[in-house]
Amino acid sequence: MSTDVTPRRSQVVVKMLGGLGNQLFCYATARALASRVDADLVLDVDFFRSDVRYERAYQLDCFGLAPHGVKSTARWLPRSVDLRWWRVKRGLIDRGLVPGVTAVIERDSKTFHADLLTRVVDGVLLLDGYWQDERYFTGIRPQLREELVPVGPIDARHAALGATLRATQSVAIHCRRHHHRLADGTVQPARGRAGLDVQYYRRALEQLSAVVRAEHLYLFGDDPGWLDGALQTSIPRTVVDWNAGPGGEVLDLWLMTQCRHSVVSNSTLSWWGAWLGTDPGRQVIAPRPQDLEYWVASAQRWREIAW
Repeated sequence: MSTDVTPRRSQVVVKMLGGLGNQLFCYATARALASRVDADLVLDVDFFRSDVRYERAYQLDCFGLAPHGVKSTARWLPRSVDLRWWRVKRGLIDRGLVPGVTAVIERDSKTFHADLLTRVVDGVLLLDGYWQDERYFTGIRPQLREELVPVGPIDARHAALGATLRATQSVAIHCRRHHHRLADGTVQPARGRAGLDVQYYRRALEQLSAVVRAEHLYLFGDDPGWLDGALQTSIPRTVVDWNAGPGGEVLDLWLMTQCRHSVVSNSTLSWWGAWLGTDPGRQVIAPRPQDLEYWVASAQRWREIAW
């Protein structure tokens, strides 16, 4: 007598963390790896139950993602203790003490793990990091562009604006003036330089204007009013400041992808707003990495400038 046993498929489990932009990096890298090795993808969202500092939430359920699993378990420890316990479990996996599970842990977000591009997955592989490099997922760019659009219809106001952005030489300009806004609403002081200065945005607009005739500027970010005052230009501009509240970041992201060109800031959301754009003639200006606490390597064909 024989029994037909279907072998268990391998899994790529990715720890989801951070805000919307960081979550997109985690997802894209894990999706690319799972697709390449024909493994199931599982998004581990347990980190958010213990995010005592920023109280962020998992946000990718607002996109039409390809089939995947979600690991979400109840918290039975105080949040600070629960976070330490998660780190203990990660250490056990890292030492090979959990049978059938291996891990790739990113200890320095600026180090590229080239082995992920050829790695074989047998069993369960845990990815723990930010994975902020397009080389991890550039091979599935068309797929990501299809997936990373809001689920459900865009409201009439944004749909009309999106049509205008696509039909004109529109430019999305993003700023990140603050470091982090804590759960109580206060802003955490930045370590090092808090953000890009006025000169960066003026030089970026000069360089962009040398290759395209910008018809309208759309200003995004956590302080677009400051950006409006910083830009000394006669080009018409719109301050996009009406998407505060739940779901606002997703709508801002979508609008940035609809713009024909982009000036990005030291923000992962800004990075994705430029990278997901589909205009074949798209021009992107990005800051050359210096001493900002958070920065992401520019995508290929983007123009970097010093600031």
